[in-house]
Amino acid sequence: MIKFTDLTFGDTVYKAGERNQMISQKRLVMTDADGVEWYRYDRDRFVYSIEELVYVGKVTYHEAGEVRFDEERLTEFHFKYPDGQIYFEFEGGDEYNLDDWFTTREDAEAEIARLKELRQ
Repeated sequence: MIKFTDLTFGDTVYKAGERNQMISQKRLVMTDADGVEWYRYDRDRFVYSIEELVYVGKVTYHEAGEVRFDEERLTEFHFKYPDGQIYFEFEGGDEYNLDDWFTTREDAEAEIARLKELRQ
């Protein structure tokens, strides 16, 4: 898991992804020469990917005076995809979603290998 506070601008992070394609699979039914009907699917059930993002920005909040007690002023960490799209995460927000973020490609590849092993 990644710690945003340990990153510096320009660092590359890797996000390991798993996508279930069960809904989009098409069942191909075939009959062999002996008349036995069998089937297979046109694609794998799961697709794995590694997204490469660059840490490009940070937004911090500094409150002055009185603020509402329930206002969450979480630090935002901004990352850029190769296509230029910017994505952000909050510090301390939804940390359970950061289990697939890594600082090295090798760690992301190890996570994908672990996910593939789980699915077999």
